[in-house]
Amino acid sequence: MSNDLEGNLDERLSRIEHELERQRAGLGLLGVRPCSQCGIFYQRATPGALFSCGELVCFNCIQQWWLDHCPKLNINDRPKIESELCRWLMNHHQAELIQRSDKLPSPEQLRIKVVVGCEACNSEGKIHSGKKCAQCDGRGTVWVVVRVPGFQANL
Repeated sequence: MSNDLEGNLDERLSRIEHELERQRAGLGLLGVRPCSQCGIFYQRATPGALFSCGELVCFNCIQQWWLDHCPKLNINDRPKIESELCRWLMNHHQAELIQRSDKLPSPEQLRIKVVVGCEACNSEGKIHSGKKCAQCDGRGTVWVVVRVPGFQANL
């Protein structure tokens, strides 16, 4: 009897898994995709809903995803992905580029803070003439920050 019960449970579980897969496929046909990190579904047509970089990541998960994936990136792929992430955050989530640490907002004002390579100097910290890059203050990196709603930039 125990084997019959296990077989019955296995069949039910298999049917449930199959039905879930069919529903996921149906949602995909409707243009709805899940975040690879949290599993929440988003309309793919909604600008800025998901960052696409081999996997789809929502805004709420992007900082932790970046912290986890950044060290694993191929050195040749990283600048392209950093640039795409920076543009996605700036175009869809009101991110700002911060060049100097003394201009960084306080931690309670930040929703997201990521470090990316400076595009102006190709992360070298110097421009072609050998002078310090003004965009990154010679570090080769800049911060991309998204403020908590309600906090404005002090320009």
